[in-house]
Amino acid sequence: MGMRSEARELKLSEGGGDQIEKRILDIVSASGDAGVLQRNIWQLLNLDSRKGSKIVKRLERMGFISREVVVHRGRKMYVLKPTPRLLRAPRLPQLLEEIPCFYCPLLLSCSNEQQRVLSCEKLNQWLVNGVDK
Repeated sequence: MGMRSEARELKLSEGGGDQIEKRILDIVSASGDAGVLQRNIWQLLNLDSRKGSKIVKRLERMGFISREVVVHRGRKMYVLKPTPRLLRAPRLPQLLEEIPCFYCPLLLSCSNEQQRVLSCEKLNQWLVNGVDK
């Protein structure tokens, strides 16, 4: 997989999608071998199924979760289960989770470009608003 397609694959959703993805991964990870019904995640996170499905499909392509079809009360549904890759994923200490750089798909390229770091709107917003919390 080329660098460009990896960056596209790792691109997080708009509008706080990185936090939604993290919350979905936390729920699926906590579900263990039993998994969790996909629709239960929509209810827990107050997500519409269209947006949620896009996020889940991306997480599945990235190898963090698996989706299995089950029949529940006569209806076809998906159970989401953690993959070994998700269970091995490093967990950041809570203090560091708030720093936007750790979830940014441009993190690796920023390490080589000081100007990009200095002009990053998300980082500057966090420094002004987030550090004082």
